[in-house]
Amino acid sequence: MDAPLTSLLARRISMRQLQVFEASARLSSITRAAEELFLTQPTVSMQIKKLEGSVGLPLIEQLGKRISLTDAGHALYRAAREILETIGRFEMEVAELKGLKTGQLRPAVVTTAKYFMPRLLGRFCQEYPGIDASLEVTNRQRLVERMSRNLDDLYVTGRPPELPEDELEPYLANPW
Repeated sequence: MDAPLTSLLARRISMRQLQVFEASARLSSITRAAEELFLTQPTVSMQIKKLEGSVGLPLIEQLGKRISLTDAGHALYRAAREILETIGRFEMEVAELKGLKTGQLRPAVVTTAKYFMPRLLGRFCQEYPGIDASLEVTNRQRLVERMSRNLDDLYVTGRPPELPEDELEPYLANPW
């Protein structure tokens, strides 16, 4: 795309629309995205329709209760993730320049970690009240999927997957 077309498109797409689309694409569900974002399902659907109008192409296909992304949807999802991550890093840099300890922490853990991780996360949140933490508890297969898509900041599992690009740090001895 040339610069004038890109900036015209960028003026028609809001940050909120990108957030709504990213959550819908990541969760493969408009309903689950609405729940995560504390919005109604019609509001999420409307934002995606407006986004499709701005892009000029369909972004999703409805498959029962789940959605799948079109080619344009996949391209926008990658761009939305990059944009939202860049904005998040910028917000943290600004907070750091202001001397504040703020930001987000998104750990994902396997179900067996749900017995100790909330206590650890609770202590962390008491020490750093400006950090917004949200814990994702899931099974090992979904955790590995989340890792491959880099959806979270930290992963806790009993058996780490064989992923050469990941940095692994033992946190607790596993006698099994």
